[in-house]
Amino acid sequence: MHYLLSLLLFIVLSLNTVFAHAEGIEIGSDFNVGHLGSSLKHFEDKTNSYTFDDLSQKKSSIPWIKSKQSHFNFGFSDSSFWFQGEIVNKAGVEKFLIIDFGDSLLDKIDLYLIHDDGSTTVKKLGTRSHDNENMSNLTFATGFKIEADETIRYYIRLKTSAFLQTPLMIWDANDFIDEQSQHKIMVGIFTGLFLMMICYLIFLYIHLHEPKLIQYVLFIVCYLSVIWIVEGFGFAYNIDFIARYYDFIIIVLMGAIGLNLSLFARQLLQLRYRTWFSLSTNILIIFSAIVMTSPLLFSFKIGVLLVSGLALAITVLSVVCGLFFIHGESADVRFYVLSMVYFILGIDIHILTRFGLFGQYEFSDYVSACSALVVLMYLCWNFAKQMAHERIVTKDVEKQITSVNERYYSVFQNAAEGMFTTTLDGDVLAMNKAMCRLLGFINLDDMKQSGHFKADEFYADPHLREKIIKKLGIEGEISSIEMSGYDRYGEIFHGEINMRLNIQPDITVIDGSFVNTTKRKQHEIKLESIEKYDQLTGLVNRVHFEKLVGRSLDLSREHDHLLLEDHILLYMDLDQFKLVNDICGHDVGDALLKKITVVLKSQLDDNAILARLGGDEFGILLKTNIDNALEVADTIRCAIEDFRFTHIGRHFVLGMSIGIVVLDESIENFSQALSLADTACFTAKEQGRNRIYVYSNCNDVMLGHQREMRWIGVLREALDEDRFELAFQTIKPLSPSIKEGYRYEILLRLRDEEGNLLSPSEFIAAAENYNFMSQIDRWVVKTYCQWLSSNPNHLAMLSSASINLCGQSLVDRSMHLFIENTISMYGIPPEKLCFEITESQAIMDFDQTIIFMNKFKKLGCRFSLDDFGSGFSSYSYIKRLPIDQLKIDGAFIENIETDDVDYTMVKSFNDIAKAVNIKTVAEYVENDNIKNILSEIGIDYVQGYLIAKPALLVDLVDNEQLDSA
Repeated sequence: MHYLLSLLLFIVLSLNTVFAHAEGIEIGSDFNVGHLGSSLKHFEDKTNSYTFDDLSQKKSSIPWIKSKQSHFNFGFSDSSFWFQGEIVNKAGVEKFLIIDFGDSLLDKIDLYLIHDDGSTTVKKLGTRSHDNENMSNLTFATGFKIEADETIRYYIRLKTSAFLQTPLMIWDANDFIDEQSQHKIMVGIFTGLFLMMICYLIFLYIHLHEPKLIQYVLFIVCYLSVIWIVEGFGFAYNIDFIARYYDFIIIVLMGAIGLNLSLFARQLLQLRYRTWFSLSTNILIIFSAIVMTSPLLFSFKIGVLLVSGLALAITVLSVVCGLFFIHGESADVRFYVLSMVYFILGIDIHILTRFGLFGQYEFSDYVSACSALVVLMYLCWNFAKQMAHERIVTKDVEKQITSVNERYYSVFQNAAEGMFTTTLDGDVLAMNKAMCRLLGFINLDDMKQSGHFKADEFYADPHLREKIIKKLGIEGEISSIEMSGYDRYGEIFHGEINMRLNIQPDITVIDGSFVNTTKRKQHEIKLESIEKYDQLTGLVNRVHFEKLVGRSLDLSREHDHLLLEDHILLYMDLDQFKLVNDICGHDVGDALLKKITVVLKSQLDDNAILARLGGDEFGILLKTNIDNALEVADTIRCAIEDFRFTHIGRHFVLGMSIGIVVLDESIENFSQALSLADTACFTAKEQGRNRIYVYSNCNDVMLGHQREMRWIGVLREALDEDRFELAFQTIKPLSPSIKEGYRYEILLRLRDEEGNLLSPSEFIAAAENYNFMSQIDRWVVKTYCQWLSSNPNHLAMLSSASINLCGQSLVDRSMHLFIENTISMYGIPPEKLCFEITESQAIMDFDQTIIFMNKFKKLGCRFSLDDFGSGFSSYSYIKRLPIDQLKIDGAFIENIETDDVDYTMVKSFNDIAKAVNIKTVAEYVENDNIKNILSEIGIDYVQGYLIAKPALLVDLVDNEQLDSA
């Protein structure tokens, strides 16, 4: 078949070539048809200003060009084109001739015929201006008579917004009429066949409901419409709309052709697994849409170029598909694709010919029609075959229905999901095995014999089924409705029910299914319990307690004046619990907490909410007045005090420190309420433990705790924003014979948000009370070592730098490793660092302090016992601690001039230090007299404002600044 199509295409082109060589304008007795182009002259009127009179009177000044082509093709041009020639009648008889312009898209055609007698005949033709003398609007031809032996000179003026192309043929009238009759017959035949196929495709669509059929029908309709306009049939009935907007209509129709053809091909071939094919068709669809909208944005010339690009793209894709699918695909796919290749090539030849890109030949008009007809016939045949196949399939389906019904019943009975059918009143008509087992029955017969045949008997909520049926009547179908029920033995089950109304001619039933979610529901209940309750004690946990307190705060704010009772928060911390954990272990501690929970519950009524907030911390939310809350708190405190806990012969006496806060409108959230209650509890502990303390915003102790807590937030921000700074104060030897490098103490400063420097005395107490000092010590050690590393000249001149460490850092094993790694990382000689620890810190955990000091003494670091004399002042510490120097507290130094006791104690401290070979340092040296007294006593080093005031480390550059600081 494809070989026959190829042969047909070759014959058509061959005939076109033969026919294209008709020549001559001398009219003989046997004249049929000829081309005027071989002997006429033409020129381009770019100004569009020349008239017939101008050309006939100024022959010599017109730049005529001798033409040698039979078919004129000037492309797009805004100019007018004039043609001049002669026709000589040598037939010896009168002839009736017809000039055929061969293009239905010429806007204006002016023909001027000058006879031998000097008379002139004028004819106005063209798409935009119809004339009564126009013999055929189909081909834009006009006739005239020429006498025997007469010579007629003619002038032709052509202008169009489309491609300017014309064969300019002259016919004998009878031959022209015969040719037009044959052409109309051929067009009528093709049109009739196309219309028959369209009707057939519409019939197939009604039967098959295939959208692609409508797309192909639209494609053919658009194709026929374009052919009718291009061939001139659109102008045959003087339709003004077509004549006025033919260029707009052609472009839109061409875009619609590309769009529908692309959609049809994509759905017919169903080759979405070919990525390149799917992408190509998507691009063509988008391109077609752009072509369809182009008349609104661009000129006809641009529109034709876009159409040409679309035609080229479709052609290329068709050829590629033809080559790609010629093997490896089904016969239907191969035949369709290869047929489309011929069809697209035929359309290209016809359209490009009519647009003037190819020469105008008679037989080229039938190429696309033949190929389109072949493809259309194939499609109709293929769809007919599909209908026959569907009839066979339908019979097979009918044969399988019985088997399917049997299988359905088997699936229904053996499905893991519960399935049932009931009436609207709830009578059970059918139920599978899974549903029967869920309800506690062996099968449906067992259920009916038991007397339980109503569906609503199994609902835990007797009104739920009524609500479901009501909703089902409105929507017709429901899904995933959660429900709970009881089986025949009273055991609860949970699940999701789905129902659908099944309306039959004789009865309306409900088809339903039930998904058993009992295990999942039980798991959710357990998870909800984990989410809300403490797993050890069974009390409300901190997260849920926070929500309950939040609700109470909201009520307090919304109904402050209407509430007769207050919401009160009790924060309780069990005293001595850590001792039980440390001595007996955490398992025993957990057992103790369970017993404490029992004791606490026994002292509370049902309205109180008891929660476990932490390890040994509990919270109670009461709705009462403050007096009753104090009474409850004291009852709890006494109950815990009277409680005795014994483990392996050990007896433990416990206590309970309780902080109380009234949840009024001044408290914004749970965090603030808990913080205030914690502060009140902390105050109770500080006042001797096993006490009750009520928060008050005017209590000095409470305010002090709040200030300290606010300081912790400020210190954290300062660390994050790097607003701490290092300072130093020089330590100077009293003996002029001692020559050494820099010796000073590293001090800490905090720069606030306004840029002011704050002394550590303002925040050290808060940092120590809330265990934040260790983090600050880490920053000091790291920052100073980093500074020394970046100032190697200063490091070389450094003799000793004293760094203060808190007691928390001494007992923190991770701090030991941090200091050791930092010294190693920055390459600091350990002997240049002297760690200062206070007397009270040293004895806080004496064993851990000894471990720390011995470790870093071996490394090479030195130690100084700071503020000696202000603490316990036990001389045994001097002997037992591996210290290198003793720093005497400034309280003994500042009054040494007038106080003999201070003088004697300083002298005693110095004598003892000298006895164990330890250097001494005196603080607060404010004048020369104090300095001289200390020199007489034998103090080694002095520090104070007389020697140097503290200065920022960043200002320390050389020895002169150190001395003058």
